[in-house]
Amino acid sequence: MRQTITRRDFLAIAGTVAIGTGTVSADDGDDEPVTFATYNVVDLRTEQVQSSGDEQAAAAARVIQEIRPDVLVLNELTNNRQASRVKDVPSSPSNARAFVENYLSVPQRSDLQGIDYPQTVMPTTNTGVASGLDLDNNGTVDETPGDRTYGNDAYGFGEFPGKYGLAILSRFPIRRDAIRTFRKFLWEDMPDNLLPRDPNTNNYLSDAEAEEFRLSSKTHIDVPIEIGDEVVHALAAHPTPPVFDGEGNFNGKRNHDEIRLLADYAAGADYIYDDSGRQGGLDDDSYVLMGDMNAAPGDAESLNAATEYFVENDGFVATPFPTSPGGAAKNKPRSRFWTAEFGSQVDYVLPSPDLGRDQSSVIWPSAATTERGLLDAVRTASDHRLVWANVPIEREDAEDDPEQDDGDEDDGDEDREEDEDEEDGDDREDEKDDGAEEDESDDD
Repeated sequence: MRQTITRRDFLAIAGTVAIGTGTVSADDGDDEPVTFATYNVVDLRTEQVQSSGDEQAAAAARVIQEIRPDVLVLNELTNNRQASRVKDVPSSPSNARAFVENYLSVPQRSDLQGIDYPQTVMPTTNTGVASGLDLDNNGTVDETPGDRTYGNDAYGFGEFPGKYGLAILSRFPIRRDAIRTFRKFLWEDMPDNLLPRDPNTNNYLSDAEAEEFRLSSKTHIDVPIEIGDEVVHALAAHPTPPVFDGEGNFNGKRNHDEIRLLADYAAGADYIYDDSGRQGGLDDDSYVLMGDMNAAPGDAESLNAATEYFVENDGFVATPFPTSPGGAAKNKPRSRFWTAEFGSQVDYVLPSPDLGRDQSSVIWPSAATTERGLLDAVRTASDHRLVWANVPIEREDAEDDPEQDDGDEDDGDEDREEDEDEEDGDDREDEKDDGAEEDESDDD
């Protein structure tokens, strides 16, 4: 069922500029293009989504309902299956399924309609998973969840397993048996990696630690989605913020190589292996990369990873960048491209060049647009802004109610519970701060 106003009507009302790229490669037709979107919902917790009535969750759902994406990546949604191992929270349904049922499927305004996402995936994340290593070099290995020092020694920073999780929601069928995750890929196995080894810096890895340390601060995932006659690979991740790491730039280097892993995978690099042991990247496939990359073009802290691997990489349609009136109103250099209140362009939806892109935008209305209260919802939902792109894929429209997933989907690759190093969950999402990261930081 379609929304009561068209997406372009909404854009006009909200004052949100949709940029056409002129890169359309599919044949024009009567079908509406497929909308892909990414949204960092800033530390949305289990207790907020497992029942209705939470202000932040409702605001996030309202923003999503305005755009009605067909495929949506959510960053910073707690993986409750992992969290339930150390916290008194339900493990089922997954928080992705609960968010759909309690918020997205329920109209958040009288002039909006609910959206049902029959397919959800919540992969296990490295955030808050104990590494068994003294990663912050303070002389102690902290394996007791609940505080920052535990988070600093986790594979990805998080005070408990599953914090800052990742989810993929789809109105189209997902090929679940072909999902690939790269949570356990070792940083040292990337050729020409930037892994810090200098003991003269405050954050570095010894040779023994490097043999165990994972590159992905949350997880990297490839979710094949059937859209009409095509299979499009949704590539998602949430690299660590390139800050809170001292002189050695540990997190900046990790962020750089996490982004590089996505680009290398899309390019078919053969050194990559997934969590099942399968080798190699994509093979001439169509894809859309989505997520909060914690890196902006020209960002020195991430060693200019966004420019090198997104903007100057002909494997992605990155420009022209989407803009927003709300960002432009900040009247700062490049603020029209910002995707977060803390003043940076960090969230991306990047199709492969064979797919192209019709339009793209950042949902950030100006303060002058107040009639429908959208700006209030945007501010309440997150310090990030939803970014969407229309991709001209020929399709049959998504079914209103295709077979629904079980609501408890993960990557199917949980660490053995008897393995003390990782029993806290294969599921954690943010970055390891390797020394001093605030989980609620604006840079998450």
